[in-house]
Amino acid sequence: MEPTAFRNARVVWSFWVAAAFSAIGAVAPFAFSIGAHSRLTVVVIPFGIAVVAFAVNALMYQQGRPLAVALYFIAGMAIVYGILAMLAVPIRLAVVGTCAAAPAPCAGGLERPLTSGESDSLTAATFCGVLAVFIGFYGLLVLYRRRSTAAREKAQVWPAQAPIKSSEPAAETPSGSASQTATEPADELRELPAPEELKELPPPA
Repeated sequence: MEPTAFRNARVVWSFWVAAAFSAIGAVAPFAFSIGAHSRLTVVVIPFGIAVVAFAVNALMYQQGRPLAVALYFIAGMAIVYGILAMLAVPIRLAVVGTCAAAPAPCAGGLERPLTSGESDSLTAATFCGVLAVFIGFYGLLVLYRRRSTAAREKAQVWPAQAPIKSSEPAAETPSGSASQTATEPADELRELPAPEELKELPPPA
C-alpha cells in the first residue's frame, strides 16, 4: 500500500460522477419501461457493483494507487459485463427470430421484438456506462499525475550535485620557498619579446 497525504478534488469528483452515471445506467431500463416488462433489467446488478466500486474509490483512493486501480478495474469490468448482457438481447432476437407484435399470438421459442422503451433504455444505459468508464479513468489519470509530480518535487529537495569540497589551506613553507613560489608567477607573466621585423627586399633592377 502507498498511502497518499493529499486530497485532490478532481479525483474525488471524478469517481463520484462516474458512480452517478453508473446509477443512472442501472435504473434506465426501469425508467423507460414503466409499467411494462423489460428484458434489460439484468443490468442493474453489474451496474450496481460499479456504483459501489466507484463510491468506495472516491472515499478510499488515498490508501494507495494499487487499491484505486483495483476498484476501477472492478467497476469497469462490471460495466462492460452489463453492456454485453444488454446487447445479448437484440443479438438473440436477430439470430433466433421474433414473432409478431402484440396482441398477435407468439409461437413457442420466439420472443417479442424490442419495444421502444427497451431500445431507449439500451441506448441510455450503454451511453451512461461508457461515460462512467471514461470519467473514472480521468480521475485515475489525475491521481497518477499528482503522485508523479509530488515525487519529482520531493526529489528536487536534494541538490543535483554533491557539494564541492573546498581546497585545503596550503601548509606553511619556509621563507625561501615562499619567495621562490612568489617569483614564479611573475616570471610567467613576463611578456615575450616581439619578433624581429623582416627586412625589406631591394627593388628589382
